[in-house]
Amino acid sequence: MVLGVSERRLSGTGLKIYVYLLESGEPRTVREIAEALGIPHSSVHYHLKKLMSMGVVRRVREGYVIGDRINIEGYIILKNKLIPRLMIYSLFFLGLFLGELLVLAFDPRIYFERILLLIVSFVAFIILFYEGLHMHLI
Repeated sequence: MVLGVSERRLSGTGLKIYVYLLESGEPRTVREIAEALGIPHSSVHYHLKKLMSMGVVRRVREGYVIGDRINIEGYIILKNKLIPRLMIYSLFFLGLFLGELLVLAFDPRIYFERILLLIVSFVAFIILFYEGLHMHLI
């Protein structure tokens, strides 16, 4: 039975296992998962069974793989890698900052608005980048 999206929220050990399988991109055995995450085999077995009942993990001959992909709040999945959304937002502000520096290189006149844009975009980039680096799933 596959559960609805609102019922497929992962946390704790189940989320760790899901992310490990997602990022590995290949089938993994219970032993490989347990060793990689430092979790007892019995706990991995229990959570894999739970994840399979949710439809987000499935068993294949070589081990376990991701079944259905689910959204993980605050993250974007790009080529089997989880990227914090804040990192993407920080790149937007970095683009604004670099764009304004480029404009400033061709037209060196200093305006209050330019200085304000440079300061705000750089500070926003730094804050969002820092927060994105320090986001923890669990």
